[in-house]
Formats: sequence, structure tokens, C-alpha cells
Amino acid sequence: MDISKYSVEDFVLDREFRIWILSPDKNSNIHWESVLVEKPELAKKALIARDIVLNLKSRDFDLSISEGLILWDSIENELGKIDSEPVECEIIPINSGSVLKKSEFQSMRFNWFSQWFRVAGILILAFAFSVVFNLIYKEEIPVKLPPVLVFQEHKTPPGVKSTMTLQDGSKVMLNSGSSIRYVKNFETDQRILFLEGEAYFEVAKDSLRPFSVITGSTKTTALGTAFNISSYKNEDTNVSLVEGKVAVEVEENRVDLEKGEALKINRETGGIKKGQFDTELVLAWTKKKIIFQQVKMMEAIRVLENWYGVKFILKNKPKPDLLIFGVYEDEILENVLNGLSYTARFDYKIDQDEVEITFK
Repeated sequence: MDISKYSVEDFVLDREFRIWILSPDKNSNIHWESVLVEKPELAKKALIARDIVLNLKSRDFDLSISEGLILWDSIENELGKIDSEPVECEIIPINSGSVLKKSEFQSMRFNWFSQWFRVAGILILAFAFSVVFNLIYKEEIPVKLPPVLVFQEHKTPPGVKSTMTLQDGSKVMLNSGSSIRYVKNFETDQRILFLEGEAYFEVAKDSLRPFSVITGSTKTTALGTAFNISSYKNEDTNVSLVEGKVAVEVEENRVDLEKGEALKINRETGGIKKGQFDTELVLAWTKKKIIFQQVKMMEAIRVLENWYGVKFILKNKPKPDLLIFGVYEDEILENVLNGLSYTARFDYKIDQDEVEITFK
């Protein structure tokens, strides 16, 4: 019988195979190794057959019919227990077991490489097909790029205030030395402005597009309302609600304001304080009026620099607890300085756009 067609039972019934399994020697090892090297796909079957022969080694191999039936049942059971894991092989064939394990490993390696080449072949064919398909049916697919956002910016230099109406109908009054920046005509789902300095907003209602003003880490949002925001460099941020409602977000905190309420955000600590505010005091700048009510001297200097477009030069520092009081409406700078010099106790000298101050 052609050994390439051997089944497990054929190996078990082969007398030479049984002798090799039970009494291996050098010649039989070499013989069966050469057979299995040539036919590595038989290694699994031969290994199962070996286990069966070893289990029945005390039996006489001149089997009766009943013994033969028992043997076939045993073979059928063993066929269902084929282990697909590779078995480590010995380099030198010492006995039948080592030869069979080596042959089984080679068989599995052969099967693995065969399977790998089949998969590789499929991938190569698929790639080739896609290349040919694209060459034949090549068609340019338009790529839709996101729209480029165009920003608009408005700045007011020191000494100048400006009022503008935005595309949505909202009105903005920008204080001196301030600026706003926003997407031209706004986006379809939101209206966001970035503010540096101080501005007063009268927001046009649009329930589909919330109106938000961002100053540093603070975001103030409204649908239709009027509010003032002051957020100058190195100063606290103040949000004052004149009409309607707004939501102010500071880091992870959110505070809702009602009409007449204000929120102060400490520049150094990030702490927030909610309270009432004086509308006349907060909106005085929109009516060309300067009101100093318990204002620190350095803050008053910032206000005057922006208001009149001048630069202050301090010859010495004011006292840390020095606070300024005064109300000035449509006054020239010299009149303002003259009035403040009595209470704040300083001398001043105006040279074009520079003001020199010496505290007493």
C-alpha cells in the first residue's frame, strides 16, 4: 500500500511501524525519519498511531475480529484529540518518539508556510485589483475643506472711545485702550467675542446663537441683555449686568447673574464674589464721566492714561493705602490733575503726552 495514503489505522496495522515503535534502533529511526521528512503531512497520524501502539503494547498484534473492532473504536476516539499546538523536536533522532515529534513540527511548519503564502497571494491579488480599478475608473473626488474663519478686530487707542453696531444688531461701546475680536458675521451656531479692556454690550436677541464674551479665563454668555465687562491687564475682572440675565463661567465655576448683580473675579487668587453694583459708577465712562470712588492710585493712573492718551512717569511711589475720590465730566486733563493733587498730595508736570508726578 502507498504510504502517502496511510491513515492512523494503517500505521497501527503496519508491522514494521509497530516494531519500530516498540523496539526502535538506529536503522529503523533513520528509515522512518526519511519517510516522514518526505511526507511531513503524515506526522500527526503517525504520532497518534504511536500512542495507540504503546497503549496496546502488551497485546498480541495478531488481532481477532473483536479486538480489531475495539482497536478501531480506540482509533476513532484518538482522532478527535488531535492537538494543533506545535511539539518541540529533538535534533538527534534517539527513538521513534523523537523522530515523530520532529516530523510533526516540520509538518506544522509546512502547513503554516502554505497558509501564509495563500493569504499573501490573496492580499497581493486584492492590491493589484485595487490599483487596476483606480487606474481605469480614476475619478477626482472633491474634498470639502472646513471654511476659513476670518476675524474682525476693533481697537481704541488711549484717549479714544468708539461705538459700533455688529452684524447681528448688537451694539458695543469700547472704552479707551480696549479691543474686541470676533469671527466676521459670527458663526452659524454662536456669537463669540474676545475682549481686552472694557466694553459695554447691548445684545440683540437670537435664541439660536448665544452671545459670549471671553476675557482670559472668564466667559460671559447671554441671549439678549445689556452688561458691562471690565478686564484690564493686571486688574480684577468685573461683570456687571444692566438688563436681562447672563451666565458667567470662571474655570469650572458657573454663576448666573440677575439684573443689578455683578461678579468680581480676583486676578491673583481666581476667587469670585457676587454682589450688587452702582450703575452710574460702572457706566460713567459711557457718558464721558470719570468717577473715582475709593480707587487705588495706580488704577486711577491707568484710567487717566487711557482716557487722555498720555503716559504717566512716577518719580516716586504712592503710599500703598492711598485711595482716590473725585467726579469729572468732560474735563481737560490739567483740571483733573489739579483736583486730585490736593487730596492725593502730589506735584505734576505736563509735557505734551507725558505727565510727570512726584508724591509728597
